[in-house]
Amino acid sequence: MENINYADTTFVFLATILVMMMTPALSLFYGGMVRKKNVLSTTMHSYAAIAIVSIQWLLFGYSFVFGGDSKFFGDLSFTLLNGVGFTPIDYAPTIPHQLFMMFQMAFAIITPALISGSIAERMKFPAFLAFILLWTTFVYDPIAHWIWGNGGWIRELGALDFAGGSVIHISSGISALVAAIYLGKRKNHDSVKPHNIPMTMIGAGILLFGWFGFNAGSALAINDIALDAFITTNTAAATAGISWIICEWIIHKKPTALGFVSGIVAGLVSITPGAGFVSPVSALAIGFIGGIVCFYGVSVLKKKFDYDDALDAFGCHGIGGIWGGIATGIFASSSINPAIEGGLVDGSASLLIAEVVSILAVLAYAGIMSYLLLKLISKFMPMRVSAEEEEIGLDYALHGETAYGSLAVALSDTNYSNSAASVVPGELRTAFQKLQERTFGSNDQELAFANVSLEDLKKSVVVEYQASGATTGGQDAQTKITKIEIITNESKFEGLKKALNSIGITGMTVFDVFGYGMQKGHSTYYRGVETEADLLPKIRVEVVVSTVPVQEVVDVARKVLYTGNIGDGKIFIYNVENVIRVSTGDEGKKALEYPNE
Repeated sequence: MENINYADTTFVFLATILVMMMTPALSLFYGGMVRKKNVLSTTMHSYAAIAIVSIQWLLFGYSFVFGGDSKFFGDLSFTLLNGVGFTPIDYAPTIPHQLFMMFQMAFAIITPALISGSIAERMKFPAFLAFILLWTTFVYDPIAHWIWGNGGWIRELGALDFAGGSVIHISSGISALVAAIYLGKRKNHDSVKPHNIPMTMIGAGILLFGWFGFNAGSALAINDIALDAFITTNTAAATAGISWIICEWIIHKKPTALGFVSGIVAGLVSITPGAGFVSPVSALAIGFIGGIVCFYGVSVLKKKFDYDDALDAFGCHGIGGIWGGIATGIFASSSINPAIEGGLVDGSASLLIAEVVSILAVLAYAGIMSYLLLKLISKFMPMRVSAEEEEIGLDYALHGETAYGSLAVALSDTNYSNSAASVVPGELRTAFQKLQERTFGSNDQELAFANVSLEDLKKSVVVEYQASGATTGGQDAQTKITKIEIITNESKFEGLKKALNSIGITGMTVFDVFGYGMQKGHSTYYRGVETEADLLPKIRVEVVVSTVPVQEVVDVARKVLYTGNIGDGKIFIYNVENVIRVSTGDEGKKALEYPNE
């Protein structure tokens, strides 16, 4: 076609691929920040967005955004990609229409995926799928048309949004906040720690890489505006990462890796609405302030208002997007982009006023509509997982698999016992070995347990007494030292720790271990093929006591761990011959005391 510029086409084609990479990158970024029992469910949110929105966009989503020229909503002229061919259109006059459609689809995909960060670890998967579809149709599509579509009222108002500050980040950020409040807080959410920060850092790195396609590609041509967006994007990301860790350094005395990459993302969000409108020098200020305001949103605002935005979707994307929109009204300059009227730096306040109106409109519409959609969905299906599903972890409870429990030993002997000296023969299959023999009832949202006898329930938390190699029969009650080993589900650790703390046990050793069981009545699947899950992830908690009564420890542990279901755990009790503190040489009971006691 004579109107096609093949340099521009190649550039936007590569930019589209970069933006498409950002959603899998987001799954890594978010996945590393949740507990390992929820990493698969969290990454599934991003991949579900790819599937759902890709289909919605082809059927009618693209038409709802870029069809027609009304003020509020697109028409059906591009439904089923009717008329979307190789010939360019006025939105992108030098590249194929099909390529413009795909570039915009990549934006539409990542936006609802961003929301998933706020509801991680507690939302039912079917409800999330319904929310993605409805939210994209009734929130994203209208807002995108308002700001980017021909005739859109915010576009006609004169507000600018180069690559999606309002369309993507403010809309998803405020919706994330509404969803987090609507669903309520996770149990023990204050104590949740990321399970794999390197995974998050890899995701952040790919996001940074993809963001160059996100912002520079929005020029839709390889020109001076694209290169300006490329430079400002990198600059803002760098300064925001630095300002975030400066805040950490001042307040917490140590800069963290997670904080640094969070700052980079905050800077990327902050520069997005003005990337092709501001100078690199202005990007220094936009990024630096963006890192500070997002740090405040994550570390202060969330705590003050006590909402559980699990992965800080609002703190980084909502607040960063709001600041970015305001900054565009301040720093946008016609000397950088002659196609616009400048902001305050060019001596005009009209752009800043338009930006504020746009921000307020998007906040109000996306927030209210998100609440109404969540309310509607809740009328037809449960929104939140049960307390038991949350404790087990959404990976297993909702998807029937675990991220790090894939090791398996295929043993043909169904009566296999761990050793000849095993306390319980393999054929008896202890409660520990029969962990998670469970299935879901078709009409009951609570977990049901298969093949459970009354004897199994009585042995839910088994206690075994074991003597050490050298017995301590000569020890009296004043000098006796006992090691208590508790094997249970990782999800029980927080409750167990608090219970042990309450009786004076503040020191413990925790191991990641695997439990072996033949798993009769329970099947898992690897790429659709049924397999036996022989090794299941668990934890082993060890405490050593001399003054706290052993029976009190046992009673407290059983009370916390007991549910009456298969797999509550097992407790082993050992006599200890001696304990030696390495640093002082103290032995016995004295070695268990703090040196200054």
